[in-house]
Amino acid sequence: MKKFKHTLKTVKALILGWAVIIPLIHLLPLKKNLVLFIGKNNGSFFDNVKYLYLYLHRLNRKDIKYYFFTEKQSVYNMLKCHNLPVLFHPTLRSIYALACSNIIISCNMAWIKNYKYHLSVRAKKIQLWHGVPLKKIGMLVNDSLKKHNSLLARIDNAIRGKNCIHDLFLSTSDYFTVNIFSKAMRAKRFIELGYPRNSIFFKGQLDKLDFLDADVQSLEKITEFQKKGFKCVCYAPTWDDPMGNAIQSGYLDLKRLSKFAQEHKILFVFKFHPSINCKNEFGLLSNIIYYNSSKDIQPLLRVTDILVTDYSSVYMDYLLLNRPIIFFPYNLDGYLKAHNGLLFDFNSMAPGPKCYSQEQLHEAILDCTAGQKDDFADDRGQIRKLAFKYEDGRASERIWDFIMKEYMEVP
Repeated sequence: MKKFKHTLKTVKALILGWAVIIPLIHLLPLKKNLVLFIGKNNGSFFDNVKYLYLYLHRLNRKDIKYYFFTEKQSVYNMLKCHNLPVLFHPTLRSIYALACSNIIISCNMAWIKNYKYHLSVRAKKIQLWHGVPLKKIGMLVNDSLKKHNSLLARIDNAIRGKNCIHDLFLSTSDYFTVNIFSKAMRAKRFIELGYPRNSIFFKGQLDKLDFLDADVQSLEKITEFQKKGFKCVCYAPTWDDPMGNAIQSGYLDLKRLSKFAQEHKILFVFKFHPSINCKNEFGLLSNIIYYNSSKDIQPLLRVTDILVTDYSSVYMDYLLLNRPIIFFPYNLDGYLKAHNGLLFDFNSMAPGPKCYSQEQLHEAILDCTAGQKDDFADDRGQIRKLAFKYEDGRASERIWDFIMKEYMEVP
């Protein structure tokens, strides 16, 4: 049945996508000054797409038409409320915009779904991506090349748009371009200009647009605690641990963590991956906050004093703040086995103490909050130099200048 449904989707894509949509859109005018931003998860307003979109909006250029493209009514309403250019999809207007757009800007590969690839086949496609991974991605995944290089797979992927070759793929450093992205992704050009989302770390005062689709209620609580002298410890793990998250698998006892936090003037903030929602497990525990997993994490990282993570690429961004990072890889062997190893040696690429139990985690946090010598400052600096060609808040400026020069034809 599963194979039949897959074949049916491919046949539909062949008939509707290639025999109907693509021939028809060539009858429509290509608008050289039209840019569409397509967010992750059907148009969520966070990550690199959000911050590059806001940068363009703040330029206030009247000669460029641009829209944030979303399939989420809540995001559409939010942006409309702030008088930001937005399109809800699918509508006749959004379909027309896709067909006539000159540039599509996205930050993951799933933007092509529901015939968006076919509708925008004439557009230049810019992939901002969403992080530097430790695990294998794209064509580096085990057996991925075999699966994607078979004749039937190539035909199927081409019909459905899965073999989309982006005109530009954004990286953060030469090191990651050479060792990861150029091997894992298909693109005509890779360029190292930095991530727009990290501009928030270098900005003085944030404005109301920066907080759009962030968990503002949690951020306000954090501010209240920090004013009282509490340290904010953010726990932001990866999403695909085969054992489940640390709470479900028994490696973190929330009641015990709450007691520890109260005793040492610590506020724990749990921020899970958008695909994970375990808010019900928290209840009303003192000194522990659940940050909405579907919301923008960048404003949270900005105010975080200590980051705790496992294999998530979130720590790469956090390196730019040069604050302590603690690694909690409680299931390292299982994770390595499930993902057939990592792209890099974990110990050499993780610049911070490694904790494998809650006791060790408590000790590492106390070491960081005690204000003693930072034993991992040099290690963080070395990894930061590998990860980022630029250590500033001007990524959006560099990217937009490049887009204007290479791809835009403004009347």
